[in-house]
Amino acid sequence: MAKALKIRSSSPRQRVIAKKKRMRSPAREDAGKNIQGEQAFAVQQTLDAAVRSGLMGAKDERITARVSHALIEQAKRQTGITGDTELLEFALANVALEDNFPATMNMLEGTVDPDIKLGF
Repeated sequence: MAKALKIRSSSPRQRVIAKKKRMRSPAREDAGKNIQGEQAFAVQQTLDAAVRSGLMGAKDERITARVSHALIEQAKRQTGITGDTELLEFALANVALEDNFPATMNMLEGTVDPDIKLGF
């Protein structure tokens, strides 16, 4: 059964005000509010790092995609994030801030002297 299409009518001024409200905060202060413990810490630290890196600011881009409901729900359970936008921001920040550790280790292969004493 198809969902009913909701039609919103708002004046151009109302749309501008709504857009300004969305653009106020680079990282939502409440993004980790309902998340418990380590998950909240990891989410907030990732979002804060994205802000410091200049990756998050005004929300001037829109993404539309078809994604498996099961994937979204599992990601929400795993992170503790409840909102779709916050989940997507966290996921994109996570990818953008990736440190490429495996690739770096592969590049360094063979550069450490094999005779070095490691203490064990």
